[in-house]
Amino acid sequence: MGVDVGGTFTDIVALHAISGEIRDGKVLTTSEQEIGVLEAIRQVEIDPVEVGELVHGHTVGINAVLSRAGATTALLATDGHRDLLDIGRMNREFGPAFYDPTWLRPHQERPIVSRERRVGVPERMSAEGEVVRPLDEGAVREAAIELKKGGVESVGICFVNAYSNADHEQRAAAIVREVLPDAYVQTSSLYSVTKEHERTTTVALDAYVGPAVTHYLHRLRGLLGTAGFDGLLWIMTMNGGVSTIEHAATAPVFQLVSGPVGGVAGSVRLAQTAGPENLLTMDVGGTSTDVASIVGATTPLTDLWTVEQGLTLTMPLVDVGSVGSGAGSIISVDALGALRVGPASAGSVPGPACYGRGGSEPTLTDACVALGILQPDLFAGGAMSLDVGLAHKALASVGEDLGLDSNRLALSAYAVACEDMAAKIRSVSVYRGMDLRDFALLPFGAAGPMLANQVAEILGVDTIVVPYNPGQFSALGLLGSDLRVTTATAPMTVLSADAAPDLERSFAAMEESIRNDLIAEGLDVTDLDFERAYFGMYVGQTWDNRQRLDDGPVTADTVAAAVEEFHSFYQRTYGFSARELPITCTSLEVTGVIRRSVDATRRTLPSPGRSSFVRSATVTAVGHGPMGAEVHRRELLTLEERIVGPALVVERYATTFVRPGWSARVREDGCLIVSRDDKGGL
Repeated sequence: MGVDVGGTFTDIVALHAISGEIRDGKVLTTSEQEIGVLEAIRQVEIDPVEVGELVHGHTVGINAVLSRAGATTALLATDGHRDLLDIGRMNREFGPAFYDPTWLRPHQERPIVSRERRVGVPERMSAEGEVVRPLDEGAVREAAIELKKGGVESVGICFVNAYSNADHEQRAAAIVREVLPDAYVQTSSLYSVTKEHERTTTVALDAYVGPAVTHYLHRLRGLLGTAGFDGLLWIMTMNGGVSTIEHAATAPVFQLVSGPVGGVAGSVRLAQTAGPENLLTMDVGGTSTDVASIVGATTPLTDLWTVEQGLTLTMPLVDVGSVGSGAGSIISVDALGALRVGPASAGSVPGPACYGRGGSEPTLTDACVALGILQPDLFAGGAMSLDVGLAHKALASVGEDLGLDSNRLALSAYAVACEDMAAKIRSVSVYRGMDLRDFALLPFGAAGPMLANQVAEILGVDTIVVPYNPGQFSALGLLGSDLRVTTATAPMTVLSADAAPDLERSFAAMEESIRNDLIAEGLDVTDLDFERAYFGMYVGQTWDNRQRLDDGPVTADTVAAAVEEFHSFYQRTYGFSARELPITCTSLEVTGVIRRSVDATRRTLPSPGRSSFVRSATVTAVGHGPMGAEVHRRELLTLEERIVGPALVVERYATTFVRPGWSARVREDGCLIVSRDDKGGL
C-alpha cells in the first residue's frame, strides 16, 4: 500500500503482489493523520493483517512549520553565533517586499526558536577539528536547567566547525539529556557538512518538528499494530527514497514534504518506462501546487531546499517548488484590490462551499464548479455531489467587491490560479535555462488535470501527459520508491591524487556504517548498492557544487577524472572554468540504495464497442465564452478514440479539461495524451 496524506485528502493505492489487482481510495484528511490512514485502508476493504508493506508520506512536519505549531524549541550555539537564524545570508527574496524598508525576515517575524531560547555556549573548534576553546560544561548545564524551567520540549545543538570534530556537540547533548530526559535533542551530526548558517537552520528545523513527527510515527505504528498490521512500514523521505520508520525517526526534518516527493518519484518512473524523458510536473492538491522539472528521466536534486526565506535545509533533496494555490485555496481580494487565490485554504474542514459542509468562502473548486469544468454529479465517482448553488453564492460574495458576477469571478480566479502555477513552473525550468519546447506537462493530484491545459497554453507547452488515476499518483509513486539512506562527512581537503587513499577510507567507513545500521534494523542488505558524491569548489570560493562519483574505489585515476569533469561542469554551468586553481573537496556523501521493484502501472484497456460518451455539458474557458463540450468517461476510452476539445474526460478522482484547439487520446500504457490539434503529440 501507498498512503499519501495531503492538506485536504488522504490518498491510498493498494497493489496485490500476485494478481496485480489495484485498489484506490480517497478520504478526508484528519487532524490526527494516523486516523485518516486507517480510514483509507478500511475504505479499500483490505484487512491490515494482509498488508505486507505500507509506504507512507505525511505532512505533519511541514504543517508544524507553516502554522508555527512545532515544539517549544531551544538552540545551543557557539558563543557569539546565537543570531545566525536571524542574520541568515543577508539577502532577501525578490518580490513585492523587495524595496520595503519595514520588511522583516520571516524568522524574525515568526521565529521557530525565539531569541531568549537561543543560548551561546563558550567553546570553539578550528576548521581542522582542533580544540581552540574547551567546552564550558558548566555553562551547558546551567543553560539546560534554565531551559527546563522555561518548559522547553526540544533542543538543537549546532557548534561552529562541528563537522570536523563533533566532540563538543556530543558532550553538550549528553548533558542536556541528563537535565531534560524527556526532551528531543538533535545535533548537527544529523547531516555533517559545511556552511554554518545552513547547518544551523537544518538542526533548528529538525528540533522544531522532531517531537511532532516522532510522536506521529509512533502513534501510527501503534494504531496500525492494534489493527493487525505486522508488515514493513516505510516512510518517504525528501531524498527521493523510502526509509525504515526507525531511521526516519532519527531525522524528522527530512520528511517535511514526503508526499510531494512521492509524486516526483512516480514521475521519474513514468519518464523511464514510457516517456517522454523531459517532464514538468504539476501536483495540484487541496492547499498547494508542487512543481518540479525532470530532465533525462532522472530525479531532480538540490543541495539547498528552502522552506521559506532564511529557513534552508542542506542535504541532497528532491527539488520540489511549491505555491500556495490549490483546489481548496480561498479566493479573496487583497488590500490593494487585487484578486488572489490562496495561500489560505478551506482545507478538509469545512472545505469548499460546494461541499455543503459549512464553508462560506469561495475556493478554486467552487470556481471550477461554476464554470462547468467539475460536473457536480460525477465528482469523486458520484460518491459525493457538489452544490452548484452554494458555489455561486460564495463566489458572488467576493465578486461584489470587484463588480463581478459569480461566473466572471470564477473565470478570473481560474485564470489567476493558472498564472500562479505557470510562474512557479517557470522558476524551476525557464529560469534555469531550460527550453520548454523540449518538455511535456505532467499534471496530477485530483485537481491537476482540470487546470493543466490552461497552464500549458500559458507556458507554450504542446503536450500534456495525464497519468492513469492522477488523483492517487503520488501514493502510486510511493509504492515504487527505492529505500535510500544518506550520510555525509566534511574532509575539507584538496581534490588531488595524494588525497585518494583518505577519500576512499572515508567513503568505505560511511558505507560500512549504513550497512550496519540497516542490518540492525532487520533488513536484508544482499542487494544493497551505494552511490557516492562529493561537494567541490575552486580554492577561495564560498559555495560548493555536488558532483556524482563513478562507482568503484577512489584512486589517483578516478580523482583525475573527477577533476576534469568538475572543470567541464563549471564551463557548462557557469560559462567558465579555472583550471589553474585547485579544487577543494568540502564534503563527501554516500547514499545506500536497496531497489524495490514494484509495478503498479498495469491497466487493462476496455474492449472496443463500449461508448465512453456520457453527455453534453456547458463549460466556460479562459478566452472563450460558454460553449458546448462532450463529457467522456476515461475508463471507457479506447486506443482508437480521439476526443476533440472542448471536452471533459472524467474519472473517479479527477477531471481532465481539454480546451478548444486541443485533442486527447489514450496511450497504450493508459496515459491520456492531450496535445494541440496542429501538433502530433507523443
